[in-house]
Parts: sequence; C-alpha cells; structure tokens
Amino acid sequence: MEQKYPHLLEPLQVGKVSFRNRIFAAPTGVHTLNDPVPYPTEPLITFYADKAKGGAACVTCVGASLFPCQGDGVHSDFDIYQRNHQYMLARLSDRIHFYGAKASMELGVAGVVGSPYGVSDGAPLMDGSPAKEMLEAEIERITQGYADAAEILMQNGFDMVLLHFGHGLLVGSFLSPLTNKRTDAYGGPFENRARFACNIIDRIRAKVGRKLLIEVRISGTEYAPGGIPVEEAISFTKLIEDRIDLIHVSAGMIGPKYMTMTHPCDYMPPMPNVFLAEAVKKSGVHIPVVTVGGIQELDGAEKILSDGRADVVSIGRGMIADPDLGEKAYEGRTDDVRPCVKCMRCHDSACYEVRFSCTVNPEIGLQHTIQTLGRPVASKKKVCIIGGGPAGMEAALIASQRGHQVILYEKSGSLGGTLKFSEKVPFKYDLAKFKNYLIHQVEKSAVLVKLNTEVTKDMLEKEQADVVIAALGAEPVQPRIPGIDGSNVHMALPVYGNEKELSDDIVIIGGGQVGCETALHLAMMGKKVTIIEMQTSLAPDASPTHRDELLVKLDETEGLKYLTSYKCTAITGKGVECLDKNDRKQLVEGKDIIISVGMKSHAAEADAFRTAGKRFFTIGDCSRVGTVEKAMYSAYSVAIQI
Repeated sequence: MEQKYPHLLEPLQVGKVSFRNRIFAAPTGVHTLNDPVPYPTEPLITFYADKAKGGAACVTCVGASLFPCQGDGVHSDFDIYQRNHQYMLARLSDRIHFYGAKASMELGVAGVVGSPYGVSDGAPLMDGSPAKEMLEAEIERITQGYADAAEILMQNGFDMVLLHFGHGLLVGSFLSPLTNKRTDAYGGPFENRARFACNIIDRIRAKVGRKLLIEVRISGTEYAPGGIPVEEAISFTKLIEDRIDLIHVSAGMIGPKYMTMTHPCDYMPPMPNVFLAEAVKKSGVHIPVVTVGGIQELDGAEKILSDGRADVVSIGRGMIADPDLGEKAYEGRTDDVRPCVKCMRCHDSACYEVRFSCTVNPEIGLQHTIQTLGRPVASKKKVCIIGGGPAGMEAALIASQRGHQVILYEKSGSLGGTLKFSEKVPFKYDLAKFKNYLIHQVEKSAVLVKLNTEVTKDMLEKEQADVVIAALGAEPVQPRIPGIDGSNVHMALPVYGNEKELSDDIVIIGGGQVGCETALHLAMMGKKVTIIEMQTSLAPDASPTHRDELLVKLDETEGLKYLTSYKCTAITGKGVECLDKNDRKQLVEGKDIIISVGMKSHAAEADAFRTAGKRFFTIGDCSRVGTVEKAMYSAYSVAIQI
C-alpha cells in the first residue's frame, strides 16, 4: 500500500539500531509533571511513553544527572546512581520500547544547573547570571560524569544518549568564540574550544564502545555576532563524526534574543532553522543529520526529507500538541494532526508554574490519570452548547465522542469565535491553523451545527436539553476615559481586517499581550504606533518565554514605541492626554486611538440559560476571562464528565 509520507516513514538503520521511521520526539523537560523525587515517576513515564505509542521512532527523555544528586527543588533531576532509582529508569526505557520506539536520554543540562562555574568569568549561566571560570579539575569531573551516566543509562535499557552541546549551555559555551575567553588548553583556537566536547565523547566511547548510540546536538549558528557561525558548526561535525552516530542541528543560545531562534515562535516563518541542518548535510558528513526547531506539519517534514535537507526530523512542541502525530502519519490523516501554536506554554508551564499544560491539548499533563477523570457515560444525553468559539467546539467534540447527541449553536455565520482574527494577522498563522483544525473536526463529527442562530431559553426548553453549556465568550472593557466615545476611538478586535480604515498615526491604550500584538501587527503594516501602558512593564499577562520573544520583536520593529507608567486621562482629536510616572501632563499624539485594556465575561448573559436544561455549565471566557489554553481546559473538563 502506497504511503502518503514515504520519506518520513522510511526506516533508518544506525549501527545495530533500527528506527521504524524518521520521526524523533525531541527532548522536552517537564519538571512540573514529575513528582518531587530524583527519579522518573509514573506521570513522566506516561508522558514519554505516549509519544512512542503515538508513532515516534525515538523518544528522547530529559532529567538524568551526571552525578549523584538531591535535586535543586525545581528541575527534574534524576539521581541515576541509586539502585532503586534505576528501577524507575529501566521502567521508563521499557515503556518506550513496549510501543516500538527507541529510548534516548539527553545529557548535559540536568546535573550542572545551579553550578556557579562556566567556561569563562562573566559568561552567562543558564539563569543569566555571570559564571566563574571552571577549573580543569572540574572539567575532568564533568567529563567523567558524562561517561559514568551514559554507562548507567545503557545498563538500564537506553539505546542512545543525546549530548547537548548547543544553545550556549555548558559544553556549547566552550565551543563558542563569543563566550570562551580561556587562555589554557580549552580556549583560543577552534581545536582547543572543541577539546572538552571531544574528550566527553571519547570517554563515553571508552566506557560503552559501540553498544550505545551517541547523538550530539549543536547550534548550527548561535546567530549572535561573534558566536558560532555555520562554517564552524560544520567543522565541528566533521571533527566528531567518526566518534558519534547522529548529529542534531539546532540554533541559538542563552538569552531572549537568541533563544527565540532555538524555539522558533509565531513571529518567525515556519521551520526557520532547517537551512542549518541542510548546510551540515550537504557539507558531506556521513552520519545522519537531524533537524529540529518548529517542525510540526507532516507535509513540511516530508518535504525536508524528500528534498535531502536532512535525514531525520526531531519534533518537540508538535508532539506535545499531538502525541499521536506519528501514528497519524502512517494513516495519512494530515488534517487530524492537532496544530501546535508555538506559544511556549509547554515550556513555561514546565519550568515556571505548578501544572504542565498545552494551549491546544487539554489532556497534556493529565495522561497518567485520564481514565479516572471522567465519569462513565450512564445514558446518552442531549447536549446543547451555545457559542462556536474554541471552548464551544472543544466541548462539542468531547461530548460527541462520548456518545451524546450534541447541538452547537453559533449566532454568526461561521465557527471560530474570537480566533477568527488570526486569519488577518500574518504572525498568527499557527493559531489560524488551530482554529481551522477545530472547525474541521466539528464538521466531520456527529455534532449538529446551527449557524446564524440567536439562542433563547424557550428554544432550549423546546429541545428538552439534558445539558446546556454556555460558551458565550467575553467583550472588550471600555474604560471611563473622557473622549472615549469619539469617532477616532476603536476597540482592538474589530481593527483586524479593517486596518486600511485607520490612519498611519495610532496610539494604543493598553500594553497587555493583545495591545502589544495589535501594535506589532499595525507597525508591520507600516503604521506609526505608540503603546501607552499604566503598569511599569509591557505584556505582564503573557507567558514568560513568549513575552521575551514579543518584547524582542517590539524593539526590533520600526515605527513602534511604547510608554510605560503612563496613566490616560482623556482622549482628544489630537491624541491621548496622560500623566507620566512623575504626574506630569503629557500629550501622546495620534489620529486613531485603539482601546485594549482587557475583556469582561458574558456571565450575566450566560446565567439566563441556567434553568434551560437539567444541568447547566459555563466554559471559556464566559466562565472566566482567560487564554485559549484556559478555554480549552475548561471545555474539556466539563465535557468529559457529562
């Protein structure tokens, strides 16, 4: 039978290890998912195993320390030297093998986090603080730690280790001429800067021979001036290719400006780092080249391989959004792959919060307990859902999958809710794909959709609904500012698609994420835009890493400026009158004024339907104003219990 993705699904033989296809699940650290113990727990094991179950050829795990440790209280930091901890380590590799995938463990992050030592005095550590230059005795200790850890992983069922030598992390900072200012045998010319990395590889080989595959991840370029250029990345690959088995070509380094290259966000074009893997592959290296960075579409991944730009694709966030991506490739179900929106919520919820989550996949972080969360369906019910935004569509899909009769009402002529704006914004292309994915899933489901329908309580009572779910959304807050009723004043959302009606001189009141992204959108169209924000910083409501990326983009965009600690006092035909942080009066000139100061829930409107069915629920913004992630989670949590 002909496959839709022949290159992506072609087996790969590396040494004595056979991979069933060319889809690798990239390393993703999920610190908030693992219990506070120094070994893999069932939630973490299930998270990784689900990627194997979903069709990946290799699943790369994160968390093994190079040394005996107690953990830093934040990161997943496995003390693999304890025998009873190794039981769980072996359980992790075994579960991945159960589903036909190979198990790899990333080495080079856990175990050195929190150390004050780095390549040179002043070089940035992972937390951004300046390092103290590492002594040669510590370099030797770490080198041996890599070898010891690799041997233990091999003994506990792992097929390979991924050595993280990129992103300006410890070994990567030795490779980089930007950060390596040493004057000893580990600094200066390229051969010296590569010495630490080569010694680690050689020490591992001395321990494990060719029984364990060694992968190495590098930055194909650090992008930073004075950092690693692609030519040096190629030279390093050729230096080590006879000692290793696969090379992963990533990009970027520590710091907001260049980490956005490491984890390409929605302000960048699709798959922007593939050219680096292509350069390494076409340089003539003889080991498989793995490309990584914002790869999530099956068609795009297939083309990378069919064009000979790489040998393997490594997918991180895309396999969090949809762990079954590999299986859907085998089945040719392109349209059923849940798109990642590259919002970095997975990263930020894993590192900075208390619950691991994904904007588009509400099951993430719950996989280990999903079978016990929902109530068994006792009887088929009629479920009426009011509102065809993301929350309404998700609730309709889950309720329908559980066997209920579902009617979805939408007062406009199309589904999508507030996500419709994404079609008008070039850098929201992934969000637009997600909206269209939900619509497509609803269209092919058993859900009965009634568009152009203004729902009334009487209508639902006549339907004799067992369950009524209100997903009515929210509306913009209109602050009490003199002049806000002027003809030159607009709410943010209606601006999208009507940008030509605005002048080229705009002031945006409100510097949250919506205000900032509206400003960015308009400035990218050539308009002059000023953001006014009452707080001391912009986009405090944005997820931390996405906020970093947004601020970098704002600073780089011509014609855009922002004023913080500015309180608006009036809107006039000339602009916005304000008080600055010193209570001095200021006039921020602009012909058109856009208001973006938040949303208020349609809770009262929703409450009117409370007695229209036997059970009543609110979800999404009409329950509590929040993000797409919160809307999806609230919809899922309600629908799975019906």
